[in-house]
Amino acid sequence: MALATGAGLAGGVLVQASSILDGVDGEIARLRIRSSPGGALLDGVLDRVADAVVIGGLALWALDEGGDPRSVVLLAVAATAGAMLSMATKDRVAALAIPPAPERWIGFFLGGRDARLLFVTVFALLGRPLAAIVVVAITSAVSLAARLLIVLGMLRAWTASR
Repeated sequence: MALATGAGLAGGVLVQASSILDGVDGEIARLRIRSSPGGALLDGVLDRVADAVVIGGLALWALDEGGDPRSVVLLAVAATAGAMLSMATKDRVAALAIPPAPERWIGFFLGGRDARLLFVTVFALLGRPLAAIVVVAITSAVSLAARLLIVLGMLRAWTASR
């Protein structure tokens, strides 16, 4: 709600706090040996919902500031779809038991979810909602493309070696 009303300071702080708490709750569950497939599924779904809400809030803010409606909507859809597809591809690779891409490398250089939320926080604090959407769209698309190219390359190499 804070992002949607243009409250960049509050919105940025809330986005970063939620990112930190999301990481902490998962770590606590793993440390206490209380993690479960159901909990992991719920966490993943709620992460995607939260991502969409954050992008939606940024889009409403950008529109309120006079952003071109078509551009804002197009970028918001690209950012939301990119973030969801990036994670869905990672999950699909795991579900198919395909050797995964080096996620630490992708996350470090190209921006995993935590980095995307940090970008949102920084741009919200700077009062630049459209810039935040653009960065999320770009980093999500690059992460998705890198993951696909790496995994498909590994599959081709594995198939050729058989």
